[in-house]
Amino acid sequence: MPPKLNRPRREEAVRDLKLNLRHFVVELLVSSYEATEAVGVNPTDFGSLCLLLLHGPAPAGRLAELTGLTTGAVTGVIDRLEKGGFVRREVDPTDRRKVIVVPDAGRVDRGLFPHFPSLKRAAAQQFYDDFSIAELVLISEFLSRLTQPAA
Repeated sequence: MPPKLNRPRREEAVRDLKLNLRHFVVELLVSSYEATEAVGVNPTDFGSLCLLLLHGPAPAGRLAELTGLTTGAVTGVIDRLEKGGFVRREVDPTDRRKVIVVPDAGRVDRGLFPHFPSLKRAAAQQFYDDFSIAELVLISEFLSRLTQPAA
């Protein structure tokens, strides 16, 4: 655990961190609108695509669970993403009645992520060179805690 900072310095550090997080989130939101507009998908489609990239290929029913959308709405999402070349449907080898939705990470990298300045910076290996291994582990832990489901 890092050493405790004096109270005023700690409060300043927390305030700066919160402000930087807000800037990052706003940049992501603005960039996501620009990206979806540029490639002709809507924010729900984009969010669904991001979930597929995080969780891997999934049946349409699983995508409905992840997004909270109905299976009918997910069908429309998949249709639009497939039309844009961001996903493809594959027959489930264990159950031919099911379709697996497979994201095309390369198409996403080429078509969507160029619209995200912070993600482009984060993709460059030299971005990480100024940080020690301990700092990278700490940053990763911080981000992991932020994205954990609420208890």
